[in-house]
Amino acid sequence: MVVLFTFLMAAMEQIKTPFRGIAEDIRGRALWYKQDWTDGIRSSIRILAPTTYIFFASAHPVIAFGEQVSKDTDGSLSSVETLASTAICSIIHSILGGQPLLILGVAEPTIIMYTYPYNFAKGRSDLGRELFLAWAGWVCVWTALMLFLLALFNACDIINGFTRIAGEIFGLLITVLFIQEAIKGVMNEFRIHKGEDPNEEKYQFQWLYVNGLLSIIFSFGLLYTT
Repeated sequence: MVVLFTFLMAAMEQIKTPFRGIAEDIRGRALWYKQDWTDGIRSSIRILAPTTYIFFASAHPVIAFGEQVSKDTDGSLSSVETLASTAICSIIHSILGGQPLLILGVAEPTIIMYTYPYNFAKGRSDLGRELFLAWAGWVCVWTALMLFLLALFNACDIINGFTRIAGEIFGLLITVLFIQEAIKGVMNEFRIHKGEDPNEEKYQFQWLYVNGLLSIIFSFGLLYTT
């Protein structure tokens, strides 16, 4: 109880000084902001190697998760939206954040964030699929507002009261979600997708079996190489 009380009192002290954390971040990055950009420009052609690596490291999961969110939202969102949003957010973050080498992208929690609201909206007559994007847009607006307030009142300092296990548990959650989607993807290779004609030749048993077997081989091959 004493530890909890001390933690709460420290959190209240942070609230009394809004913008302190933001101001400290600006002062800290201002010392290196110019150098981050000039070093990249002066490196000339050598910057192409890390740029190419970061491009594919960012684009590959964005496209993959874009296809997944397209399937989960019946095409309301797709790779086009995930690519555009990642590009816009990355450019804004690199310019305003002063971190041009920071990689931003889509992850499994982002997919869950849109999938569950879509399933909720789809089952309601006052929302439906037609108003899902507008509703999701307002959800993002309010989420951004709450994040801004957390940054304004130095909520990031609260993380000092948590041990490393909190981050490890979240990392474990991401890992489990990745494994779950990978297993579901392999299993779907043995099935006929909804809306497809089961009489087509590619959906005959022998071809489904071969396709599924290949997906298993490639999955274990990828697991082994990583």
